[in-house]
Order: sequence, then structure tokens, then C-alpha cells
Amino acid sequence: MDSYSLRHGIVRSCGCLRREASAQRIRQNRNTKRFIGNPKGLKDKLGNPVKMIYVGKRNKSGIVGVSFDKSVQRWRARMMYKGEFKLNEAFEDFTDAVIARKNAEQRYLKH
Repeated sequence: MDSYSLRHGIVRSCGCLRREASAQRIRQNRNTKRFIGNPKGLKDKLGNPVKMIYVGKRNKSGIVGVSFDKSVQRWRARMMYKGEFKLNEAFEDFTDAVIARKNAEQRYLKH
């Protein structure tokens, strides 16, 4: 297989085929179909948005909603709820930022 054939669509790479097959399997899955285009479907068992409670792999603080703001050299605690920030404060101490975030979760999320 040469690059000319790949660039002009004469042949396709394994990566392209794998991506298409994966997308097709997702679209044909009954459980997935119910939630396509519906962001409200991405919730945990209690109804909380998944992105608000699980630590992502890029998170360096280890706490969802707490990060270090280099521009002011402080820890920032944030929480967005229903499209607006309910918490967006800077703290000198990491522990204070974590406590503020946990308090906001207690106040706005279902438990």
C-alpha cells in the first residue's frame, strides 16, 4: 500500500476501518441510542452529572473541581451547576479549596 492510494481513497488503513466499525457498533447499540444527543443521560445512579464527580486523567490535584491557578499562585475551587458557577474562589491553602468544593457538592448535588 503506497501513500498515494491512501491519500486518494483508493485503499483505506486499518485505523480508518477500525474507527468506522467502532462508530457503527456504538450507533447500533440500543442502550447508547437512547442517550445520543441527550446530555442528561450522562448521570450517575443518583442523578449527578458524571463529569462533576469522577477525577479525570488530566486532573493533577486529585480532587474534582480543585486546581492550581499559576497566575495568582493559589488553589482555585470551582463548581458549575445548571450552567452557572456556584463556586469560583481562590484559596492559599489546598485544604481550604477542597473543603469549599466539598461543601458546594453537599449543597448542590444529590446524595
